[in-house]
Amino acid sequence: MICSSISELIGFTCHPLNDDGSVAMIASPFAFPDGDKIPVFVEKTAGRIRFFDDGAAIMHLLGRGVLLDDHRKTRFLKNLAEPNGVSLTDMGELEIWAKEEDAPSAFSKYISSMLALSSWEREQDGVATDASLFLDEVAMCLRAWKSPALVDDGHEYVGISGHSYKMDFQFDGNPVIAIGTHPATVGATAKKLLDIRAVTGNEKLKIFLIIDDRRDANAAKTEGLILDSLSNVMMMTQLQRNARIIPNASH
Repeated sequence: MICSSISELIGFTCHPLNDDGSVAMIASPFAFPDGDKIPVFVEKTAGRIRFFDDGAAIMHLLGRGVLLDDHRKTRFLKNLAEPNGVSLTDMGELEIWAKEEDAPSAFSKYISSMLALSSWEREQDGVATDASLFLDEVAMCLRAWKSPALVDDGHEYVGISGHSYKMDFQFDGNPVIAIGTHPATVGATAKKLLDIRAVTGNEKLKIFLIIDDRRDANAAKTEGLILDSLSNVMMMTQLQRNARIIPNASH
């Protein structure tokens, strides 16, 4: 019977990591683009289940040369994980907690986040864009366009799911999100916006979405049309014009 060997057939095995078996590592067929296995650990405590990566995702990215030395440079990681209910802890772990009966859903959400990260990494091959540099550019343009006093660190907004999302900036009291055109980032941003807007009182919240259109204007325009119903979309080149900053020809 195929069912008797299904775990071996598709590459799922479980290895206990402590004496009582409350913490384990799950070997899976999922992998990052370079072949590194996607980390899956599970812990059971007080009737709750935690799926987590033990910090392995950040270690993997560091090994690939991704700079993650401040909170702005890990923002993309949070943006990919948070729409699935997965959090990036202060210890650098990706994790999701659930009641024991909700473990299958939590596992699915955890894997979805890790696969989104894998997809993001695959798309970044050969791309020199630094996400933190883009945020610096957006902040500079916002300050030059209006007034430095109107630009502040982003606030947190709670979605209908109960999850909190930190915006990139506050601009004249309104939240601002700055993204590229990577499909995983766009999808995660759409989920975040839908979650926030589903809360009573947030329907008319004015959210500015800045899309970097300097590498692929057509892709940015397409994604902007999709996200326009959820936010006030502005292309980066338009923001640069508003700020009277001439776009760099190298873009």
